[in-house]
Amino acid sequence: MKKKVLALLLAGTMALGLAACGGSTADKSGDSAATEETSKEEGGSSDTPLVVGYSPFNAKFSPFFCETAYDQDVQTMTNITLLTTDREGAVVYKGIEGETRAYNGTDYTYNGPADCVVTENEDGTVFYDFTLKDGIKFSDGEPVTIDDVIFSMYVRCDPTYDGSATLFSQPIEGMEDYRSGMSNLFKLIYDAGEDNTDFSLWTEEEQKAFWPAYKKAAEDFVGAIAQYCVDNGITKKADDISGALGAWGFSVDKKASAYEGFEAMMKQYEGDISSLSSTEVAPGGTPFSDLMEGFADYQVGVKTGKSAKSIKGIQKTGDNTLRIVATKVDATLIYQLAVEIAPLHYYGSKDLYDYDKNMFGFEKGDLSSVRAKTTEPLGAGPYVFKKYENGVVNFEANPDYFLGAPKIKYLNFREVQDVDKLNGVINGEIDVTDPSFSKDTADAIASANSNGEVSGDKIMTKTVDFLGYGYIGINANNLSVDGKAGSDESKNLRRAFATIFSVYRDVAIDSYYGEAAEVINYPISNTSWA
Repeated sequence: MKKKVLALLLAGTMALGLAACGGSTADKSGDSAATEETSKEEGGSSDTPLVVGYSPFNAKFSPFFCETAYDQDVQTMTNITLLTTDREGAVVYKGIEGETRAYNGTDYTYNGPADCVVTENEDGTVFYDFTLKDGIKFSDGEPVTIDDVIFSMYVRCDPTYDGSATLFSQPIEGMEDYRSGMSNLFKLIYDAGEDNTDFSLWTEEEQKAFWPAYKKAAEDFVGAIAQYCVDNGITKKADDISGALGAWGFSVDKKASAYEGFEAMMKQYEGDISSLSSTEVAPGGTPFSDLMEGFADYQVGVKTGKSAKSIKGIQKTGDNTLRIVATKVDATLIYQLAVEIAPLHYYGSKDLYDYDKNMFGFEKGDLSSVRAKTTEPLGAGPYVFKKYENGVVNFEANPDYFLGAPKIKYLNFREVQDVDKLNGVINGEIDVTDPSFSKDTADAIASANSNGEVSGDKIMTKTVDFLGYGYIGINANNLSVDGKAGSDESKNLRRAFATIFSVYRDVAIDSYYGEAAEVINYPISNTSWA
């Protein structure tokens, strides 16, 4: 099932790029500082911010460690990437002078912070030569340099990096040599086990503090899942760990405790807490890393053997040039190289940076300075992050943005529950948002407009194809014969239900989405480039 996404705008506003639209005249005092300037494009006084209704944030606004799509949007407003893409997702290789490309019959010019020349060599290696545009500044006035780019790449390639970026997994020359010989303290203590007596790499005190904190976090994490399942009618009892984790996609023993259930999750993730924590989020949006006391203390690197002092394939070739050497052709690498350019002086330390001495802005294996700035992003993007409080992220236009300061000076991302998004627009409390689209939503919008349409004098709507799809999942443990999920009888029972569901998909979709969704017979969105 493919569906459309709905965006609501107060009527009379004006789209101005960067998903920014003119604000309403609703009273939003106190959400932003006042300004003496006014702007006709903003449709009101310039001390009135544009308010965008958002789903709740996790406040991880770092370009390195953001996890949810909503946190990602916050950091995107404050940062720039080394490369940009056009409307079809193709890379713009001449960002400095700009490239003009046609889309749906209209020419658009794309500019970015750098140029990139890709050269495939006879020996199978590939050169990616970058030239950074002169004159770009971070929002605090500091210049953007090629050293900032190198720092940003080394953070993502550090042996202890546990963010969502996967640059370290790409075929860059010398990457494996640089990352070998070091592991984070968490994995070492966990793999050694609670009865370990070898304290050559960590202290006995560190190990004694680790296990109680780990076990409590594990129990809290699974407990949140179990309670969610009870609250939503998936299971009947909070101690039904097997049923709850079964709904989460994990198979555990029927008599498993919360801790045993978490250990089963760890086993499926091969003991990689970073992957588990960034992928599996307990109800309420809390990752394991936030539940375990002292978790960050166990993310430091510990030397376990020899490793290279630098990544051979990341080469500074001039004051504003950089070469990345890949060991083979890889179609996805160019997208991984489009890293957010983070300021070395803010997230790292200039005193710890000297390219010629294999110093890259932080001690290898210690990203504490980077993690310390997770909630307060700073970059060279179109907006400056001002604060996040009471569920509102406040932005102010960056006057030094290399593509020109945004026309809307103040912008707020406000947390709003999905059920309240539509009324928020109708009441003038928010200007733009994206509620779940259904027939009921469309009817409510039409009722709010005097013309009885989804776009009118009160609300304007814009729908776009959504890069995703919905599906029905069947819990094998719950839908089984005699409690034997793997038996032929149980499988046949599930096939029978699946057959019935498949025949009536169009009925179910039409009753809820109407024309806003359609049936598909393959697990990929119609709008995916793939």
